[in-house]
Amino acid sequence: MISPLLSNIVLNELDWWISSQWETFETEHQYKLWNKYRALKETNLKEIYLVRYADDFKIFCRDYKTAHKIYNATRLWLHERLDLEVSPDKSKITNLRKNYTDFLGFKLTVKPKKGKYVCQSRISDKSKEKIIKDFKNQIKRIQKSSVNQEVSRLNSMIIGWHNYYNAATYVSSDFSKIDFLVTKTMDIRLKNWISNKPKYSETYKKLYGAYNGKIRTIRNITIFPIYACKNRVAMNFTQEICNYTEKGRMLIHNKLRGYNHLIRYLLKNGQGNQTTEFNDNRISLIVGQRGKCYVTGYDLETDNMECHHKKQKCDGGSDEYKNLVWLCEEAHKLVHCTKGETIDKYLGFLNLDEQGLKRVNSLRKLVGNSVI
Repeated sequence: MISPLLSNIVLNELDWWISSQWETFETEHQYKLWNKYRALKETNLKEIYLVRYADDFKIFCRDYKTAHKIYNATRLWLHERLDLEVSPDKSKITNLRKNYTDFLGFKLTVKPKKGKYVCQSRISDKSKEKIIKDFKNQIKRIQKSSVNQEVSRLNSMIIGWHNYYNAATYVSSDFSKIDFLVTKTMDIRLKNWISNKPKYSETYKKLYGAYNGKIRTIRNITIFPIYACKNRVAMNFTQEICNYTEKGRMLIHNKLRGYNHLIRYLLKNGQGNQTTEFNDNRISLIVGQRGKCYVTGYDLETDNMECHHKKQKCDGGSDEYKNLVWLCEEAHKLVHCTKGETIDKYLGFLNLDEQGLKRVNSLRKLVGNSVI
């Protein structure tokens, strides 16, 4: 979507203006980070922090007086500098010690803990209502349709909600309440299709195998338990990582150092007979796979790496990212070969584990070959 990108471009100046008031305020003496903040607290500067995602942002302050000044200053700055108006309905000053504030589908507050205040979060009321509504709508689709894909779609929705909201402190409590409301609807509407006999997929075993709640299986697909979500601490990262500064790019490149030579090789050696989409996506994919073969898990080398189309182009496959996978030469041959002795040769050479064999077979099925 173009809207978040445009918001980041337009509001980048706001980020630096807010930051310059405290976080990146230049001092005459060169302090270490936390020593600098201690020194700044002894001045008349106001301690403020900005958190922004696209055009949605929060500014955090120590007290109401500072918050009131910053609110008016920011509103005026946006109007005069960027010709933007702040929505009075969505923008207000909130005392987080007494109330919640909504941000990106979460509601945030602060509570005392061991002599200081810490953030506590829940799924916002509006987001909970949307999850319940979407869940019930999907149940209706399953009820009306005889297609298994609709049941699988429900599972993918549940995983999506869990992956997004697991950063909330009380996510388990919130999803338990949601579970109580939606499973009642599911039991009523789909009572003729629901079975208590489990049909565990590998994904179910991996993500939800430790849970022992009631099993609901619809059309041989066991529904993921919506209550089964635990809080996962959101790890911080250095704010200096950035595509647009020299230091930020260096930090990115250092993280890619293990397979940076592969990226450089691909940048210099584009395949002229292939589309621009293919040449771009294969570079993104080498980063996505961290420079390793999808089947063996071993590091790829410039003279032993081949980009494979999962669905062959002759069968209507495309050059999009999700249709490509990097393999070592031997694994690539194993995917395509059909003769028994050749298959045995490469199986012996690669010595695959259970996961590697499973991945080979999934790729073989996509190109129309038999499972080995």
